[in-house]
Amino acid sequence: MPDPILTARDLRFGYAANGPLGFALHLDAIEIRPGEIHALIGPNGCGKSTTLRLLAGILPPRRGEIFLAGRPLARRPRREIARDLAFLPQQVAPLFPATVFEIVLLGRHARQSGLGLATSEDQKAAARALRSFGLEAHAARSFDSLSGGERQKALLAAALAQEARVVLLDEPTTALDLHHQAELLRVLRARAAEGTAFLLATHDLTLAAQFADRTTLLVGGRREATGAPREILTESRLKAAYGEPLRTLSDPASGSPIVLPHVGPRKAACPPAPSEDRDLKTRLSQWAVGHGSSAAQDPPLTPRRFAALLASFALAALLACAIAPFFGSEPISAGHALREMAALDPSRWTLDTQILALRIPRVAMAALAGMALACVGAAFQSVLRNPLAEPYTLGIAGAAALGAVIPISLPAIAFSFGPFSGVQIWALALALGSVVLLARLCRLGWIGRSVTGLLLAGITLGLTSSALILLVRFAASPLTVSALDRWMMGGIEVTGWRDAASALPFVLAGIAALLLRARDLNQLEFGEETALGRGVDAARAQRWVLVGGSLATAGVVSVTGPIGFVGLLVPHLVRRLVGGDLRLVLPCALFSGAALLVAADTAARAISVAGRGAELPVGILTSLIGGPLFLALLMRKKW
Repeated sequence: MPDPILTARDLRFGYAANGPLGFALHLDAIEIRPGEIHALIGPNGCGKSTTLRLLAGILPPRRGEIFLAGRPLARRPRREIARDLAFLPQQVAPLFPATVFEIVLLGRHARQSGLGLATSEDQKAAARALRSFGLEAHAARSFDSLSGGERQKALLAAALAQEARVVLLDEPTTALDLHHQAELLRVLRARAAEGTAFLLATHDLTLAAQFADRTTLLVGGRREATGAPREILTESRLKAAYGEPLRTLSDPASGSPIVLPHVGPRKAACPPAPSEDRDLKTRLSQWAVGHGSSAAQDPPLTPRRFAALLASFALAALLACAIAPFFGSEPISAGHALREMAALDPSRWTLDTQILALRIPRVAMAALAGMALACVGAAFQSVLRNPLAEPYTLGIAGAAALGAVIPISLPAIAFSFGPFSGVQIWALALALGSVVLLARLCRLGWIGRSVTGLLLAGITLGLTSSALILLVRFAASPLTVSALDRWMMGGIEVTGWRDAASALPFVLAGIAALLLRARDLNQLEFGEETALGRGVDAARAQRWVLVGGSLATAGVVSVTGPIGFVGLLVPHLVRRLVGGDLRLVLPCALFSGAALLVAADTAARAISVAGRGAELPVGILTSLIGGPLFLALLMRKKW
């Protein structure tokens, strides 16, 4: 008999939030051996899912230790664990569109490095997993277009593509009909013959009896018994466990137990009228024609496709930046201005050249701001699993805005440091302070550890910052109020390279942190449990994204003020063009945001408010355009 691949001894865990109504788990021992299918059974609430989460290292045990391949699980990094252990929770759903093949390829995360572009080995493993479940014909389809059973098979294929030595499955037959349930268990049996171990929690006792080598029965958070299905699935033991009389019959072909509930005589059911049945079939057929699944046309992310798309978006951004300086409310002679600038003698510059020299750093700042806001928006939408998330969602931008307002209204405390102005220092300090506050609240458990709690806390922080800004405005002098109002409208009114240069290190550091976590963000879109099961340190990845996002946002807001809709709209536009893979979405959103904000600032620069001789703030223009455009996107797509 082979040595166990996964063992646990004296494992204890409890949910004590509900006091005496809490749940306590005490698992004295469990062993999973290579090449076996081990079924975890028991009534609802007995601890099956909790046991799987503990064995996967997602929940920390209060006592006891878990060993994976002879080594303590708690001392191994997540990526190393994921090479030996795969975990598929009950409910998994990606937030943004992806093809079936992309979903399955994400199972290879722990075996990839660098940018994580799919190698031939990755594609072979994914293709094999797809073939196992008969999904080859659906590889290019959108995951959203699949039925519930087909989605479940695709997620199971992703778990098998991980090629781990032991696979933990929580209710894997969910949404599968009888044929596909049997197909799944045949696939597991074939993989088990190759040495893979499977531990699956299930309520289907008959299927467990037919396919499991061993069965563990949990009752009230404790292991009641472990052994062959015939030994465990007895009428007396099942009645004691489930509190319900159950009948066990013997399968004439295999001799394995068949478990049936005893529900007493049934009342005759009224069959539907044949005409009504035909009408229903007709309506379903018509609906299928009208709502047919659309195939996703995006191929897997290969180095060639990655380079081609990135070059296309970068070229569009460069063209926007190259053209923008020559347009505005004051027309200039482009050729004359360029020749004078090339002479490198500012003392002889004419008015056209001086205007061009002012516009170039302004365009650079607009591109920098657009890059930061769009990239942060795309990352926040993924890490928070919310399509409405943007740099302002968690209150980070609001805190940065408050930090900028304070030195504007109180110049006495607007100290500078090197090239960084007091506004930037205050904005960065309060933005990072808001991140530390949110992280501290999560760690203390005061707002929970869920994304929902983080979102609500961020929104509350943003509203509080807005109220404090209004308080500062109320107490300020009329001249200061005018400056504050202008700044709060959001505008790119730099007068030289200093503003862009001072924001550059914050933006670059923040964007770099986000790009380095693009692969982890792909996994976090499926939820923390799935990400952890695939080798992602979810808490660390979230911290990187929050800190990186706050750096980039604070660097921009301290110079431009709040500019809305760029971080919300651009990520959705990019996803419609390139798909949902964050390794591609983030850099493409970066260039798209630059192009969009440069174009918007150029348009705002060309609009002069009648009677005032002042340019329209770009923040107003992006909101006026972004609102209706985002509404149009919502009308074309269901979230």
